[in-house]
Amino acid sequence: MEKTYSLTAHYDEFQEVKYGGRYSSDILSNGMTLSLGGSLDRHTTRGRGGTLSNGRNKDLGSTSSSGGLPRWSRREICLLSALVFAAGMCVILGSMLALKYISLDAQQDPQCRQDCQRKRSLLRAARFVQSNIDPTIQPCQDFYSFACGGWLRRHGIPEDKLSYGIITAIGEHNEEKMERLLLEPIRRQGVDSAERKVKDFYRSCVNMQEIDKLGSDPMTEVIDSCGGWDMSGAPPKTPGWEREGAPQRPDFNELLYRTQGVYSTAVFFSLTVNVDDKNSSRNAIRIDQEGLTLPDSSLYLGQDEDSVKILAAYKALMERLLSMLGAHNATQKSKEIIHLETRLANITVSEYDDQRKDISTMYNRITLRQLQNIAPSLHWKRLLDRIFHDNLSEDEEIVVLATDYIQKVSDIIKSTSQR
Repeated sequence: MEKTYSLTAHYDEFQEVKYGGRYSSDILSNGMTLSLGGSLDRHTTRGRGGTLSNGRNKDLGSTSSSGGLPRWSRREICLLSALVFAAGMCVILGSMLALKYISLDAQQDPQCRQDCQRKRSLLRAARFVQSNIDPTIQPCQDFYSFACGGWLRRHGIPEDKLSYGIITAIGEHNEEKMERLLLEPIRRQGVDSAERKVKDFYRSCVNMQEIDKLGSDPMTEVIDSCGGWDMSGAPPKTPGWEREGAPQRPDFNELLYRTQGVYSTAVFFSLTVNVDDKNSSRNAIRIDQEGLTLPDSSLYLGQDEDSVKILAAYKALMERLLSMLGAHNATQKSKEIIHLETRLANITVSEYDDQRKDISTMYNRITLRQLQNIAPSLHWKRLLDRIFHDNLSEDEEIVVLATDYIQKVSDIIKSTSQR
């Protein structure tokens, strides 16, 4: 049987012959003769044959193609090229458009951009107005219903509110946004970080579990530090407590500093720092009437049936709170407190009065020396020096918005028992 020659068995030797030829003759290592039918071109093997000495011809091109990787068809190559070309064109066109818009925006007049923003704002305002009016009502007949009918139709007064309007709705929306911001994780953890202080303070107020756990202890500590309910529990050697008559009775001005300066509570009057109403280039200490628990002075005077009911409910609530906070004879103490607040209500001008709507009639800029002469029952310089950590001059100007009220408050303080 004739011996069969396998070209793949001598692939390495064939490669040497094909890509450089180390042999000087056409005799392979096995003794067989290889006759090359063409040049050993590395890149052209199809159509060139080799004749073996045993008489068998081998098509080198067909052997190489059958043993290599599968070739792509011409159609597949054309489709791939078209896809690559299309993707490249899209990238180029997109880049050109982006550069064009960037250059146009850079060359755009700032006034033009401002006008565009103004137009967008006007469009939003127009849509808001259009959604809130009621076009079915003639404005000359009922302008309020025409202007607000759409908003009133979509909104109702909540059960927990006496009134409701767009200002209230905006306020609620802002409070919701503020709550989300305050509940976010603290990013600035520094000791003096305002963000950390604000978020810790807010979380302490909404931590109901901790508040319920503490109960009334924090409030009773504050009351005890001020001398207790009968103003007789202060230690005799505490600085700032007067010694004449009742050595353990606290000094009124010391208590006023603690409430106004330490606990930021408006007692008898409000004390703030605001922009001067008649000179916006400076800030000024401003003193105004305040000190009532109920929202309006008319509620203390019992001028109608609702006021009487509100005052009775307030008295019942006060008795309950006094009992919970350890006050003895809470009923009597609640009567005394309401009596004092009623006296303050009689000298307080209602916020609905025309006098409170005109800043020119309320505004009164006086010196600290003049304020001391108007209300001599209070040591104003010592109070303001301690609150503002400064040594104010007696010529320091202060804005008083309720001069008559401050003068009458001084008289009430002088004639009321310190207990």
